[in-house]
Amino acid sequence: MIHLREMYKGARSLKRWLFIIAGICILLGTVAVLISHLSPPTPAIPFPPPVPPYQHFIATLGTVEASSEDVWIGTSDSDIVETVYVQEGDYVKEGSPLFTLRTRVLHAQLEEAETAYMVAVANYEKQLDLPRQESIPPSVALVHQAEARYLDYASQFQIVENLKNPGSVSQDEFNQRKYASCLAKYQLEEAQANLCLLLSGAWVRDLEIFRAEKKQAQASVNILRAQIASSTVYAPFAGVVLVNNIHKGEYAQAGCLDKPLMIFGAIKELHVRVSIVEEEIWRMIEGAPGTAYLRGNRLLSTPLSYVRMQPYMTPKKTLSGDVNEMVDTRVLYLIYKIEDRDLPLYPGQLLDVYLEAKPSKEIP
Repeated sequence: MIHLREMYKGARSLKRWLFIIAGICILLGTVAVLISHLSPPTPAIPFPPPVPPYQHFIATLGTVEASSEDVWIGTSDSDIVETVYVQEGDYVKEGSPLFTLRTRVLHAQLEEAETAYMVAVANYEKQLDLPRQESIPPSVALVHQAEARYLDYASQFQIVENLKNPGSVSQDEFNQRKYASCLAKYQLEEAQANLCLLLSGAWVRDLEIFRAEKKQAQASVNILRAQIASSTVYAPFAGVVLVNNIHKGEYAQAGCLDKPLMIFGAIKELHVRVSIVEEEIWRMIEGAPGTAYLRGNRLLSTPLSYVRMQPYMTPKKTLSGDVNEMVDTRVLYLIYKIEDRDLPLYPGQLLDVYLEAKPSKEIP
């Protein structure tokens, strides 16, 4: 009997604890449901956007660039880089060397071309000096020899020709003396003609040929000298080396490259290249003022003054990352001058730009 009573009390105590635990679970579930329905706190914007300074405006991106634009330095010939005279950030004057390519082969070819030019000059001057005084006496002597031979054969022929009795000389001997006399006459004329040719000097056509060969040799020398000179690339104007992608011993490729050898520009005055999408061209006011803000700090801004417009629509390249941004569109580029040079601005930097524009109303 006592045992049954103790079992009844234990069951009642267990039931009481089960109700307590169930109540606690219901309370925790209710609290969790209430918390889940609460609105989460709005996180603070780390870099709040700037406030537009105009009532009607076009908001866009601008890329900082040198006032000279960013000039891609290249080379007309491909070869190994022998010397690099500058590094990134260096200010150089106009005409200062930037880098030099290898020129050993060109110098060897130049030496060969200069020798060929000297030979061409010597041959041309040789023609101008004709006739050589030493060549005249032998030619005159040949004329005298031919004249004496002709007189000899002519006199022998005259003897047989003037015989009173033609039969005293055979017809064969008569013909031999006759034709020997004629041959001697022709040899005399040939010697005289050769002497006249010698005394007349160089033929004008020969002079033209030798003169042309001289010019051709000189042109070859000039070409090689120009190639040697072009192997050193110079600064096109006073500016700063913005990017340097070449080093000594590397191969410099000529032509239009995806990665330029150097980027050069005049950054004493900076410009910003602003793109206007074609959907907002109708709102643009050419020459309108603008304001640029540094990304990450809306307190840093600079007024912009209009410089020029690139009047040709091009496919959009600079993307802002906005999910609503259209990439299959074309843009018109405007160039503005940055007035505040005390800001930390560098070529290639992106700026938030606001341009004063026409009101954004419905198109009729």
